[in-house]
Amino acid sequence: MRFSKETCISVLLLAGVLLPLLGCGASSAPENTGGFGMTTAGQAAALANVSINPASVTGGSSSQVTITLTQAAPAPGLTIAMTSSDPSVSSAPQNVAIAGGQMNATAAIPTSPVSATTPITISASYNGSIVGANLSVLAPNTTGSFTVTVKPAALTVKQGKSGSTTITTKGSSGFDQALQLTVSKRPSGVTVSLNPKTIAAPGSGTSKLTVNVAGSVATGSYPLSVNAGDGKTSASASLTLTVTSDSSSPGATFKGCWYRQGGHRYQGVDVSVKNAGTYPFNAVLYYGATCNPNSFADQFGFGQPIQFGGFGYTFWFTDFKDQTNMSALWYVGSQSSACVNYAVAPDC
Repeated sequence: MRFSKETCISVLLLAGVLLPLLGCGASSAPENTGGFGMTTAGQAAALANVSINPASVTGGSSSQVTITLTQAAPAPGLTIAMTSSDPSVSSAPQNVAIAGGQMNATAAIPTSPVSATTPITISASYNGSIVGANLSVLAPNTTGSFTVTVKPAALTVKQGKSGSTTITTKGSSGFDQALQLTVSKRPSGVTVSLNPKTIAAPGSGTSKLTVNVAGSVATGSYPLSVNAGDGKTSASASLTLTVTSDSSSPGATFKGCWYRQGGHRYQGVDVSVKNAGTYPFNAVLYYGATCNPNSFADQFGFGQPIQFGGFGYTFWFTDFKDQTNMSALWYVGSQSSACVNYAVAPDC
């Protein structure tokens, strides 16, 4: 995903998260690893791409990030600033040097052990441009018998309202047990319902998870753990719940549109806000035209705060260029867009 503002200002992005001024794509599962970028209007991009290989690793092991420029670095070289959305789980090198005459450089990304799969965004910034990619840090597979995932892996819900996501379990070859689903680490005032609560044998299926937020729950982000167990072994996945207040509505207006760049089109949205401020941001891309939670394709933002001011903002996904059979939901603070069908969306 990428982001741009109609007015040039200094920007800094931290993770799938966008930092103080700004605000694409992190997939919540290893097989979906979205990329994103951002640039301010009127500046030529200096960074072409950031890639991570492998895109998913078990916590405690390392991956590699490769930064690519749009053209060779001038002599004597340049330094790229790097950030991680969660340094406690995956730390990016603070700076990466690209030698003069070279177009790319590679650096190691160490990770720490985790108890549940955790999406991380690694970002590079240079000369006003920001580009990033996503890394899934996996919990160790202690059972080898089944897995559990949550897509989307982030929900933004107003106080007094509810939201839903989909849990998917998958048994390995030979596994033939029913799985009980539970949700832990819920803050006071947050209740959940699961339909169904049990995935019948052989252990592969889906369940709708609905989160209900009482009006008394404080605004902020809360990590929840979604668990599946057969009575002997268990597996878990993480879900981030962001609670927002109706009284802090950004007054956002969304226009789903195609962002054009380099001869291609990317699924995007134009956003304007009536009330300037810092609001959590999230975006979810789906296969098909109806924003079906079971057809998840990519995600970024994950409820990370972005400072919105008196500018027009454009966000877009980068990993599904020119694909029209897609749809998306866009979230700013307590507001969300209608489902955007890119088969009929106009240009930005």
